Amino acid sequence: MEFRFAGVDDAAELLAIYRPYVEKTAITFEYDVPTEAEFATRIKEISAIFPYIVAVENGKILGYAYASRYRERKAYDWVVELSIYLDENARHHHIGTELYQKLLIALSKLNYQRAYACITYPNPASIAFHEKLGFHWIGVFEKSGYKFDEWYGISWLDLPLQNDNIVKPIRLLTDLSNHEISEILD
Repeated sequence: MEFRFAGVDDAAELLAIYRPYVEKTAITFEYDVPTEAEFATRIKEISAIFPYIVAVENGKILGYAYASRYRERKAYDWVVELSIYLDENARHHHIGTELYQKLLIALSKLNYQRAYACITYPNPASIAFHEKLGFHWIGVFEKSGYKFDEWYGISWLDLPLQNDNIVKPIRLLTDLSNHEISEILD
């Protein structure tokens, strides 16, 4: 298994992984599958600021995870919201755990303070996955999304990324040394 940062050239493969989540599940509240061009734009915009990591085996992307802005106000700059999507055939092989661990290491090195996971509720498997990685359950927002003629809540979990309360400036991936990049991806 190889891990690397995503690029816009990965849009078709990542979209193929994401498509079933849109069409078959309420894991994402998105109704319509984005176009490849829209997805490439998302990758470009997110990866310009935040880590966006893919897991590759035998030249095929099996999953991806990324961080994004939690909210727009300046005071929220030190926290991020996480997303992870795995190929339907790649679940239960610890790929998600490895992706998330690499993403969390990157976010720690970039000086983010906390990571939030927003999970469609109910979803006990995803909550258990996050708790196994040290996330703590915060609560549920009931009936937050309506999809497939049904209401779903969203459950929030959080994970501290720093061991202190010292405010450090947020770094960009381009600020990291080759050694730090290797520590994240290897």
